[in-house]
Amino acid sequence: MDLHDTRDRLSVRRAILTNAEYEDANLSNSAFHDVNLSSSRVSDANMSNVSFANVNLSNCRMQDVNLSNVAIDGANLAGMTINGVKVTDLFAWYEQAKG
Repeated sequence: MDLHDTRDRLSVRRAILTNAEYEDANLSNSAFHDVNLSSSRVSDANMSNVSFANVNLSNCRMQDVNLSNVAIDGANLAGMTINGVKVTDLFAWYEQAKG
């Protein structure tokens, strides 16, 4: 199925769309619930003001990302690194410095 140069609202339910490609597409204000995006690739995307809840981001890799004003609450940080430094170590050093 091809959709080209259209502005229609698309509603997809109980569908298998593996290997789909979106290029120069505006998906703003879209909602994704109970979807499998594993092994997907996202590049050159504006994801500002996106909300994630109950999302599995294990084994994801982020490169050249803007994380300004990002808030993360209630996360499992085991094995997570930022610029090669374990986040759990950063928190341990922070707590120790606060003394």
